[in-house]
Amino acid sequence: MNKIELLKLALNEHTVVKDNFIQHLIDFEIKEGYPNSTIREQIIGPLCDLLFTGENFSKELSNGLKINFTYNSKIAREFLLSSPKKPNHVWEPQTTKLLLHFSFNSRVVIFAGAYFGDQVIPIAHQIKTKGICYAFEPNLNNSNLIHKNALLNNLNNIVVNNIALWNKSNVFLEFEGEDALASTIEKNIETKESLKTITIDDYVKEQNVEELNLLMIDVEGSEFKVLQGAIQTIKENKPIIIFETHSLYDDWSSGLENSPSVALLKNLGYFIFAIREFHQNIDTSNMLIELLPLDRTYCKTPPHHGFNLLAVPSLDLIENDLFKIVTDLSPKLILHKNDKLFNPTIF
Repeated sequence: MNKIELLKLALNEHTVVKDNFIQHLIDFEIKEGYPNSTIREQIIGPLCDLLFTGENFSKELSNGLKINFTYNSKIAREFLLSSPKKPNHVWEPQTTKLLLHFSFNSRVVIFAGAYFGDQVIPIAHQIKTKGICYAFEPNLNNSNLIHKNALLNNLNNIVVNNIALWNKSNVFLEFEGEDALASTIEKNIETKESLKTITIDDYVKEQNVEELNLLMIDVEGSEFKVLQGAIQTIKENKPIIIFETHSLYDDWSSGLENSPSVALLKNLGYFIFAIREFHQNIDTSNMLIELLPLDRTYCKTPPHHGFNLLAVPSLDLIENDLFKIVTDLSPKLILHKNDKLFNPTIF
């Protein structure tokens, strides 16, 4: 057993010390200027990765919801190191705010790539008296965590599907990469590692889902295929759609506004905007949601990266005081860059 393993064992044997240690790390970051410094990316984050990868944690949100999670991604790291101790979200504050806003009167919400329930749990909690969430999470460990988090918070309006959404049903997929960043590849035969697929169109028909109000897609490069498998449902229901685009998987060479995912939705009558977002656990409760027209979105750096897009069937949906249209800025909000391209216009 090496020194890191011995230290991990000692921390797990002394949970109070472990909790205090984590809090001291958070306090030290703040003292060193976080989030306007690189202290987390350069020092505190890598240290936590060494000590906590694979460890299980539980954390409470400011609204009382409890979230169990495994430390195995940047999402988990940001949640663990959040300040205040009980944050108002798990990951992607502006996207979470969007989901809460648009789901408020929703009866049916679908999450493609639900991870451990970081966004499913808050949305299901908000609509628990009137709506249902269908969560698709191919990773078995993560789908089990969604089940546990639903039970932990007395939520009986989440249907967890340990299956992959795709553009064809009944084919087999395998995963490349780790956990939150795992992407999918299609296989000709079933193996112990493969998962069967289903399209959203087939699923809503099989389950007699009568409407779809909101669709969230974050499936590490397979967003276009999920959209292809949902065309009929989108045509009939016109749901609000939030989905990720990534330069490695969605071709931006003719302009972000002409990428395959965007073109598909534009042909279905949608208006699409880039969401300016922090990939940190930062409280943006008093900040407007900044949206970028795709032909006025700065996305040249870093060379390979992704961000979320919002697709709405009517511009009326974003003509209110929650939203602000901005131009010629990056969708990546990175405070330590101290560059207007990557900073909020008002924060």
